[in-house]
Amino acid sequence: MVMNMNLKDLEYVKAIAHFKHFRKAADACFVSQPTLSGQVKKLEQELGVTLFDRSTKQVTLTAKGERLLTQINVILEQTQILKELAATSNEPLQGKLTIGIIPTIAPYLLPVLLTSMKEAFINSRFSFIEMQTATILEALDNGELDFAILADVPELKKYHSVNLYKEDFLVAVSHDNSLAQQKKVALRELQGCSLLMLSDGHCFKDQAQQFCFSAGVNVSSQYQGNSLETLLALVAMDDGVTFVPKLACTERVGVNYLAIYPNQQRNIVFACRKHYPHLSGVEQLGEWLSAHPNLKAKLTKSLN
Repeated sequence: MVMNMNLKDLEYVKAIAHFKHFRKAADACFVSQPTLSGQVKKLEQELGVTLFDRSTKQVTLTAKGERLLTQINVILEQTQILKELAATSNEPLQGKLTIGIIPTIAPYLLPVLLTSMKEAFINSRFSFIEMQTATILEALDNGELDFAILADVPELKKYHSVNLYKEDFLVAVSHDNSLAQQKKVALRELQGCSLLMLSDGHCFKDQAQQFCFSAGVNVSSQYQGNSLETLLALVAMDDGVTFVPKLACTERVGVNYLAIYPNQQRNIVFACRKHYPHLSGVEQLGEWLSAHPNLKAKLTKSLN
């Protein structure tokens, strides 16, 4: 039997499974609800199975629907790879580029580079969106982002990544803190301090907790913030100490920055899908960024 299914039908199924609602799925696919419902019904008839249980308020997949959705996702993913391979180009990046960037990098890196970045890549229009790491990876998978700037994490193994720079962690303390008289601090010296941390979901917090744990330092949960700026404001009031990346170590009233020994770093990378059609352009942009004199100066600047 010849089947008349097409990729759009499979995308409709994926959308309904995601939203568990026909109208929301139709809106996401930019079609009317009757069109989406009719096409899915035809697909069910051709396959001879019922994909969705429509008897409840929230549309759910049937057992057979669950099994078929796995294969549908494979087909759509392979189709996207095929399109990207066909579109592969060695040309520089051009047109609008949507770039995800994590909140502990964006406010400190972009002011250093954005103006000269636009001047160096005049045929590109850069649009940056701040996102936490998990959201970035999902957006890369969905094609919502061209690439991203984030700290290297184990989950990036399935993506193409380009090393940009290594960034030191430092400890921010109040001028009134007894540690402020030092130039360096060992992690064990933070034992007993009120250690202010970012909230869950920030990979910066995960990395900081990891090297605290390895040094046997207990992390206080007295306060968890959503931005480094909030934590640094509390440090200035002598309400605790916190970790900061080197680029965030700008002059602030009432705050000292101490180097950590042994040195702790994070690796900042570009990440994109392995079959992104403009990998050479990403590599070129990465080389340009890594060599930028303003960035190098910020990363090597002496503090205090």
